[in-house]
Amino acid sequence: MKESTPLTTEVNAALDANDAKLAFKLCHDQIKNDPDDAQAHRHLGLLYAASGTKGSAINSGKQACTLTPDDPYAWSDLGRIYAMLGEMDNAAECFNESITIDVKFADGWHNLGTACKQMGKQDLAFTALKNALLIDDTRADTYLNLGTLLIQASQFEDALECFERAVKEDPSLVSARSRLANQMSQRGKVKRAESLFRQSLGMDPDHIEGWLGLGRTLEDMGEAEGALSAYINVLKRRPDHSMALGQYLSLLPAKQQPEDLPEVINNKFGDNWLEYAELTLRDDKVKDEAKALIGYGLTKFHNKRKHYQAAAESGLLASTARQGVAGKLDREQLVQRIDHMIATYTPEFFAQHKRLGLGTDQPVFIVGLPRSGTTLTEQILSSHPQLHGAGELPDLGRLAALTLAEKGDDESTLWQAASLVASSDDNEAYSRGVAGKYLESLREGVAKGRLRISDKSPLNYHQLAFAALLFPNAKVVHCYRAIRDNGLSIWMENFNPDQQWSTDFDDLAFYHHQYQRLMAHWKEALPLQILDMPYEETVDNVEGQAKKLISFLGAAWDPSCLSFHKSERAVQTPSRWQVRQPIYTRSVDRWKAYGEFLPQLDVAFSKYE
Repeated sequence: MKESTPLTTEVNAALDANDAKLAFKLCHDQIKNDPDDAQAHRHLGLLYAASGTKGSAINSGKQACTLTPDDPYAWSDLGRIYAMLGEMDNAAECFNESITIDVKFADGWHNLGTACKQMGKQDLAFTALKNALLIDDTRADTYLNLGTLLIQASQFEDALECFERAVKEDPSLVSARSRLANQMSQRGKVKRAESLFRQSLGMDPDHIEGWLGLGRTLEDMGEAEGALSAYINVLKRRPDHSMALGQYLSLLPAKQQPEDLPEVINNKFGDNWLEYAELTLRDDKVKDEAKALIGYGLTKFHNKRKHYQAAAESGLLASTARQGVAGKLDREQLVQRIDHMIATYTPEFFAQHKRLGLGTDQPVFIVGLPRSGTTLTEQILSSHPQLHGAGELPDLGRLAALTLAEKGDDESTLWQAASLVASSDDNEAYSRGVAGKYLESLREGVAKGRLRISDKSPLNYHQLAFAALLFPNAKVVHCYRAIRDNGLSIWMENFNPDQQWSTDFDDLAFYHHQYQRLMAHWKEALPLQILDMPYEETVDNVEGQAKKLISFLGAAWDPSCLSFHKSERAVQTPSRWQVRQPIYTRSVDRWKAYGEFLPQLDVAFSKYE
């Protein structure tokens, strides 16, 4: 239900022409001619809210509601005014009033859903947005918001349908194409994602999300030059875009100099993007999240050029900034979790529940710490014609979380998913149902007849009990690396904020020790076959290790496994560039180059030797 009046048309035309002054004048002139014109007061309130004039905005919006108390548009616009001013509780009350007046007012339901989404009230947001679509199933913006909610709820297929429907209803909706492209990219459909990002940029060359997404997608495809160009296109439009700046610097070849700054940036920030980044990283006014993104990019920039002291200094600033956002590792909680897992998931536990799950041996779980050779191992595996690498899938953790929601309580945590499945009355049927859902995701887009399909989510080592209940015949490939090299490589990477252990060498060493405890336990307790793949042995004797891996997976040897670096498959991990090169050993003992600049690295890991 859309409102169209002469004043609305004129005000919107003025705003489309970036003439806010004219829009204000139109409203004031109309009120001067007719002080009781509620619509003019509504538009004026929205204009004041957009300019940040709080008192006048609210007064104008309330005046419209006083003049037309039974008009759902008046209450909805007052709600929009409050939302623009950041007063979401008041906004939600106004949107509620609009749908109380007219229960079939789709705009009111949409606005209420959007407000509830911003307030973190997910269930109410779902209900409101769905009601808007029941009234009007052509609302592209509602599909867009609902799709975002579904992503947050890990309902990815439903989210994808919402984004596709948004694009169908409004082909010009640039953000819908970008969000759809992001979902395609996360599912490994990078060619489709690239096409959608390029379409969005064809509609709006200044679409920042499109340029950024295109850059990340081109990185996944191994097209460094195109990715660099995409990030520069972001920076030309948003010089303060910290993610684009960090990605640009980290990707820049060692022999290539950073581009000069555009004229729109004051010269106090230096002459080129490197100087701008260095000054921004050390600016106390810059937020920690931005510093982290820029700092990690600088760390890689300097490391690539063997400027080890500069890389160490940038890394320290970046990790400190990341800690400011994410906090420090809770060591006591980690130890308690590992203790509980070891005590709960014994050989007897698995023997008692060996009838659970599905008998297929198709899944392969590649686990270990990040930066330990998991991507290299999967690249070797996926080069075999009978095997397939599915990348890092979120589904094992997602299904564990779903199990908690269905079988657990508010006190349950993710590691308990396996025990909740085992203890349920319908454990055999339930475990097979969950295993079936996992297989659907694992096999998506995979050619039929593949002997094995790998899931390379390194931290799935926490969920191996859950995996063993679902697939007691699955195989596990455990990648590990010399602890100092592994620790340094993790520390230099910009991981998610929830990986709080990755920003401090003492925490890293502690976390590594607990990981070793758990993996040692799994080798004793799990019914699954586990193959160790030490990184140093793989790079020293790639053919021997590759043959060991392929034999473990039950496939005949194929020499194409040694041409893994020529594979065109998308690689969506920080190791995307290393695995596109022939094998090299320069990452072995790399930590020694940083020894004098990062003395805590050696000290921290020495405690656990």
